[in-house]
Amino acid sequence: MMSDGKSPIDFWNKFILDGNLEALSQIYFKYYDLLFDYGQRHIFDRQLVEDVIQDVFINLIDTRKSIGIVRNLNGYLFSTFRRQLFLNVNKQKKSILTEKFPEEHFEYFKSQEQDILQNENKEQLYSTVQHCIEKLSDKQREIIFLRFEREISYEEIALTLNISVDSCYKSTYRSIKIIRSEVEKVLGKQANIILLFLCRLYP
Repeated sequence: MMSDGKSPIDFWNKFILDGNLEALSQIYFKYYDLLFDYGQRHIFDRQLVEDVIQDVFINLIDTRKSIGIVRNLNGYLFSTFRRQLFLNVNKQKKSILTEKFPEEHFEYFKSQEQDILQNENKEQLYSTVQHCIEKLSDKQREIIFLRFEREISYEEIALTLNISVDSCYKSTYRSIKIIRSEVEKVLGKQANIILLFLCRLYP
């Protein structure tokens, strides 16, 4: 919930229907940190990620009248942001004549979070989860992150990553299977994978 007890979709609809920029600013401040965090898991360039977020919201203003019905705002904004991120990255790479940024790269854990993982008596649990996540491919890590950390639906993840919903389900299944296998190697078969995976990865 946001100010006035309204949900993000309420503000979104007010922006789409009436062009209310104050409503859009509520969306902006609600999602800025989430989009920034997501962007830095793809590329550690603070200024570039900030510029992409600005571009996304400017484009929303410019294209408001042509935007269709949005049923899942999380999925729509993450998908729009991701497309704009790689568009800007590729433009930047071309301008400085360097190789194309690898779109498949995705860091589940950032350096600050890796430091936090070492705290208190949960060190073994967190380090085990981190070890398991690192066994996944970049695409699998991104799907797991969007599904369980950002609670985006499989349909919206498929749209964001330009894959089929079936592929999204299969990738998640394979990821959980890999995580279960790695957890059992470290903690034994009595380990509760559901508890391990669904717990917060950092305090």
